[in-house]
Amino acid sequence: MVIGYPVAYFIALRVKKWRLVLLFLLTLPFWTNFLTQAYAWFFVLERHGLINTILKMLHVIHEPLLLAHNNFAVLCVMVYCYLPFMILPIYSVLQKVNVQLLEASQDLGATKWQTFTHVTLPLSRTGIQTGLLLVCIPAFGEFVIPMIMGGSRDFYVGSLITHYMLSSGNEHLGAAFTCLSACVLFVVIRCVSWYISSIGKAARKG
Repeated sequence: MVIGYPVAYFIALRVKKWRLVLLFLLTLPFWTNFLTQAYAWFFVLERHGLINTILKMLHVIHEPLLLAHNNFAVLCVMVYCYLPFMILPIYSVLQKVNVQLLEASQDLGATKWQTFTHVTLPLSRTGIQTGLLLVCIPAFGEFVIPMIMGGSRDFYVGSLITHYMLSSGNEHLGAAFTCLSACVLFVVIRCVSWYISSIGKAARKG
């Protein structure tokens, strides 16, 4: 959300001429397979990948950096793959915001930050909630990206369930862990939704 909200805000409220071009570039990754995107990032971050090759050519490093097979690689690829799912719902809400409300807020003496926190942010609350749902649910059970980019040292929720179901053949433990994870995910989503709603109510009262 920290990365996606500024991007959605910029496209929806600050750009007019190049808006369709930016939206096209934003949806361009959907044209390729999800697995293909993950493998492409592997060849970018590996020891002899694109980043290490460029840095060695520029004599910035002498030994390849360990960019793959760690939590950084998993986080980087997951942010890249799921970022559009956060940007698009927020954009769809922000582009419907009446700009005259923002102008009226500033005309009444509010600063840009006050206009954002008391007008723009509460109006975009539904987009934030939708984006969090679209990102949180599939990312919680993600196993492809950790398997490709994280190696075998760390277990994530999705990879652990996959291990129980497919590798060890312990379907009962995998099913139990799946139900437990679903309950945890439900509680987390409810807490986040409540927190965002409370922020919107507090902003409207202020």
